Amino acid sequence: MDENNRSYHRPIWDGNGSFHYQIIPQKKEKEHLALCLAPPEKVIPVIFIPGVMGSNLKNKNSEVWQFSATSLGKWPMASAEKRKFLLDPRTTTVDDSGEIFNEAMEDIKFSSRRERGWGSAFYKSYGKALDRLQYLLNDDDILMDNYFREAQMQTTRQRFVGVRIGDEPIEQVLTADEAAHSYRFLYPVHVFGYNWLQSNADSAMLLGAYIGKVLRDYHGRLAVNKVILVTHSMGGLVARHYSENMNGQENILGIVHGVMPDLGSPTAYRRMKIGERGVTGMIIGDNAEKLMPVLAQSPGPLQLLPSRTYGSGWLRIEGANSRQSLPLDDPYKEIYLDKAAWWRLCEQDLLLGNTEDEWNKYETRINEEVKEFIEELNGKYHPQTWLFYGASADNPSDEFLTWKENIPVRVKEAQRVRKDDGKPLELSSLRTHELISAGTPGDGTVPVTAIRTTSPRIRGVLATDVNHEGAYAVAPADRSRSVDRELSDALMFTIRSVVKIVQQVPTP
Repeated sequence: MDENNRSYHRPIWDGNGSFHYQIIPQKKEKEHLALCLAPPEKVIPVIFIPGVMGSNLKNKNSEVWQFSATSLGKWPMASAEKRKFLLDPRTTTVDDSGEIFNEAMEDIKFSSRRERGWGSAFYKSYGKALDRLQYLLNDDDILMDNYFREAQMQTTRQRFVGVRIGDEPIEQVLTADEAAHSYRFLYPVHVFGYNWLQSNADSAMLLGAYIGKVLRDYHGRLAVNKVILVTHSMGGLVARHYSENMNGQENILGIVHGVMPDLGSPTAYRRMKIGERGVTGMIIGDNAEKLMPVLAQSPGPLQLLPSRTYGSGWLRIEGANSRQSLPLDDPYKEIYLDKAAWWRLCEQDLLLGNTEDEWNKYETRINEEVKEFIEELNGKYHPQTWLFYGASADNPSDEFLTWKENIPVRVKEAQRVRKDDGKPLELSSLRTHELISAGTPGDGTVPVTAIRTTSPRIRGVLATDVNHEGAYAVAPADRSRSVDRELSDALMFTIRSVVKIVQQVPTP
């Protein structure tokens, strides 16, 4: 047939998951051929799960944690009492009213971005990343547009074919057939915001309910009655607990983890003892007086502490005449629940209110929520697990921490004078020791030693140069070393992992 006697027609989406075509009738004798281009129709939902501090929170009166002037502006001058009151897991809930990048973008194949939970994600960390993730997983329009232009364009997934990221195994590389199969489906991106102050076990239970709702919303459109989870940091623990400890595996096609603190991280100890560093510290708390009362009442952040599997000796105490490395065996007993040693995790005097009562609650929390959650999850993964982690010396991390005696010369002189006068000056060990990070490779928060990369259930792994908070940043950390100058290796790995996971689903 004459090529000029045929026409191609795009589908016109109706906004409810269905579509139609507009075709101009032709006279029969013209023998005109109208070709209706068939788009992917079947859906595989992708649910993004943020990390600690990655979901917006509110209480019954106002915003508590959100990337907005009204929310962030209250923190730098907030007292320890106010911080403890506002950041209380019992009175806070998820706030889905946050800003959404490109909210006006009309995703006519799915419900709105706000209806899919994007407003619950902390904008600074995830706003642009979610937008790019949505686009890269649903760029099939490029293939359709190729019918209407001479110069053919490749999609991002097609450009990934045969490309290795760093020194990864060759079997992780994407094939042309795998990329082509992935275009048989649509991938609406949802966000599961959760209260990161509460126990991750409680959040896992809510995740199960959310997955059920998402699957019901796409009833009749699903390629398979399962979702794909993409997680950041602590969100990976929520996902794994639901999958492996709550019989949720049957609802999950696969999981992609980004910078998950698999075995816990000494960073959680450091935050508790001396506060957070940098700009984040100005907001969340830059010393123990501000941050310890909040963290001690919050199971979620406590569940990021190093597990028994992390190993021994990650906390080192060096004095003038002695050295000690802990834990020897049990970090819960030796560090987290120690009530007397100056280097103990929790200082009762800083807990505010009835400190004896607060300590008893903290002790129960460690024994019944923290220890049980951490140790029950050890070594458990979904059978389709893919993960990336930070492994760069450019992002120094806390493989271990050292309390090193560091008494200023003037203080030592004052001690000598007082001793000579028969009035010795006794100083608290906390005042004479400085907590020093090991500065080992990682992502700035999670050290390489916190990552388990070998398991029959872990299908693919990428060690890369990535910052913990910005793990899903769109642009590469270093364009000269990245495979794609416009896209981070971590995001490229995430998209490719989703493609690998959907190979389990038959062609519709």
